[in-house]
Amino acid sequence: MKRKYLTVYDYGSGGVWTYILAASAGDIKQRYPQLEVVEKAPPWLDSKRLDEMSPEVIDIDNGADPFLMALIAEKSL
Repeated sequence: MKRKYLTVYDYGSGGVWTYILAASAGDIKQRYPQLEVVEKAPPWLDSKRLDEMSPEVIDIDNGADPFLMALIAEKSL
């Protein structure tokens, strides 16, 4: 059964926050090592700010998702 994990892709001067639906955090790290699975949100990321950001929820098995496709393309460079 999949659950929602908060992740961040840190590109140096900022980050892209998303939720990934996956069976485990390990599955995310194995497929997308560029993503950090956030176990405990940083102090500045309270629930209000997270709601304002409204991160996208992406199923790990959605190979057609543009964000996941970009991660795969980056990995192959």
